[in-house]
Order: sequence, then structure tokens, then C-alpha cells
Amino acid sequence: MRGQGLSRFGTLGWVAIGLGAAVLAGCASGKQTEVTRLQAQSAFERGVAEFNDGRLAMALSSLQEAVHLDPSVAQYSNALGVVYLGLGRSPEALEEFKRAVDLNPRWGETRHNLGVAYATVGKWREAIQQYREALAVPGYSDLENTYHNLGWAHYNLDRLQEAEESFRMVLRLSPKFVSAYYHLGLVLVKAGRRDEARAAFRQARELGPDTPLGLSAKEHLKALGEGG
Repeated sequence: MRGQGLSRFGTLGWVAIGLGAAVLAGCASGKQTEVTRLQAQSAFERGVAEFNDGRLAMALSSLQEAVHLDPSVAQYSNALGVVYLGLGRSPEALEEFKRAVDLNPRWGETRHNLGVAYATVGKWREAIQQYREALAVPGYSDLENTYHNLGWAHYNLDRLQEAEESFRMVLRLSPKFVSAYYHLGLVLVKAGRRDEARAAFRQARELGPDTPLGLSAKEHLKALGEGG
């Protein structure tokens, strides 16, 4: 299932909040169980709307309620994890994404999100494992963002060849991905391939001239002896 709600967290790319219909671990039985399930779903939908409006504190309360009422739904824990990330509470985000993965191991978006949470605390190897797990899920469609985050994790481990391969894969999938050009430029600088780095930074500057990455690419070009 592809998450329909997305939020960006710095250089770590996108995380999916997951707006698909809730998939229950088991069948509801009895009137009270059904009422509780509906209450949980209502709290989840309210929390997603609050998140999309930028009301993170309210979204946190609503999604905590959804998870409390029905802890069997992976989407609820995944969405709560996204809110925790937005609030800078990475340990709590990790726990929620782990719970979501346990509930639905073949949901690629949650695997990706767990990777992002690991990356926020500098656990790059664990992040790489989760990104790879996401990419291995049949039908997973957010390939460019996951390859991008995979490249950034490799870069932070000084695995420059793997980082380059990941960013070039992003550009095959999405040729106008500004961040991939920019981070490819960083990889190539670190590898001592200055001419190729200039070419990558030029692409980032030209595709996003007024974006933070485009402006930063301009500064890198100046440092590499080009007027920018």
C-alpha cells in the first residue's frame, strides 16, 4: 500500500503517514469491539487531518488515542511514528515504526520510515537494512525516495561507491530530482572527482536555483573554482 500522506524531514527524504484503509490484524467480534474499532478509525482520521494542517500536538493526541483503542492496526502506529519524527522524538518514533513493521512486515512505507527513524539517531547500518527491506517489497512504489535515503546512509558510512550507485539510481527513476544531484555532488567531492562533482552541482543549481539545495550547490561550485 502506498502512503498517500507524505512529510519531509531534512536530508532524510520523505516519510509516508499512510492514509489507506486500515487493515485489521483480526476480525472484529461483538458490538463493543466494533464500536472501539470505529472510534479508533475516527481518531486516526482526525489525527491525519491535524497532521496535514500542521497541528502536530493535536495530531499526537489523536493518534495516541487511535493506537490505544486499537493497537492491532499498522497504519495507526506508522502515523504516530511520523508525528513523533516531526516533533523530534526519534526514540518514540522508532518504537512505533517497529510496532507497525511487526504488524505488517510487507508494508514498504513503514520499512522506509523505520529506516528514516534509525537515520535520525545515526544508526546508518540499521537504516540501510530497512531501506533494502522496503525496496524488496513487491509493488513498492516510492523507489526514488528510498534509494535517495539509502545513498545518504551509505555516504555517512563512507561507502562512496554504494552511495553513488544509489543516487544515480534515483536519477534514472527521476531525472529532475534536485536533492539526488546535490548529494551525488557531495559524494563525488569526497571521492576526489571534482569535474564530475561540478557537473552534478550544476544540475542541482539549474533545476532548483532558488531552493536551499540549489543555493548550496552554487556555493559548492564556487569552492570548486567555478563562478556559480
